[in-house]
Amino acid sequence: MSSKKIINSIQFLRGFAALAVVVHHTGGYVKRYFEPTLLFGDKFSIGFAGVDLFFVISGFIIHFTSKNYLNNPSKLKEYLKKRFIRVYPIYWIITTILFVSSWLIVEILDKNIFSIGYPNTLIAYIQTYLLLPLHFAINPVTWTLSYELFFYLCFAFLIISKRLWIISALILAVSFYNIFINIPEIVEVKLNYFNFIFSGYNFEFMFGFLIYPLYEKIKLSNIISVILLITSISIIALFGYDVGDYDSYKRVLTFGLPSGLILLSLLNLENNNAISFPKITLTL
Repeated sequence: MSSKKIINSIQFLRGFAALAVVVHHTGGYVKRYFEPTLLFGDKFSIGFAGVDLFFVISGFIIHFTSKNYLNNPSKLKEYLKKRFIRVYPIYWIITTILFVSSWLIVEILDKNIFSIGYPNTLIAYIQTYLLLPLHFAINPVTWTLSYELFFYLCFAFLIISKRLWIISALILAVSFYNIFINIPEIVEVKLNYFNFIFSGYNFEFMFGFLIYPLYEKIKLSNIISVILLITSISIIALFGYDVGDYDSYKRVLTFGLPSGLILLSLLNLENNNAISFPKITLTL
């Protein structure tokens, strides 16, 4: 498979995940300020699972597009440049627009529609513009970009040397202990650097990373692919409503793992020419 090939399954899932997250946040807004039943009550409350799907896709894409960089330190600069360009320029533009818009609305209308209580300190602005972990976010969903950058960093170690896989292995080992063994009560979950580095999202990125070589080496039949697809969607639909934002291990098992199987199923169905996607979903 050429790394330049456009995979429609990936494009479709990206669009679907983005739409799911938008509907989730829209539903939450409607429920808070308007009639809760306007968007079918809480039916779309599990739309935040789109984030987990995004992380799985990220693991697949980074392996798919950068596999030739592995164990090739001369490619590190090129890799980091591409990752930088992919994330920061558009992020800086949007963030600046939000800051300016927020300031103008406060000055002209005397209203703070963002209601984020931004500290307006130099350190806070540096954290925000660099997407440092736990940064003050004028756009709340940008926390996902901090995790993306962390995943890129983990992959960078493999570019320097495959022997540095031990770093990722240690991160996963501590993450496993942190979310599966030392399971905290939800009220005790704290946003700190330890929980950021050793989060359940690491496993979702790993699922996507491992799916690429699995897909390259093992081709699934249409029947098996459909069974995996139906089973995965059923798990999310049946158990997803009992999963909260900070239920780390539940998110991995209920959203992350099924997302990986959905990706694998659609990849194989597309490869077997057994499925096609509406053009509008690919454009989205």
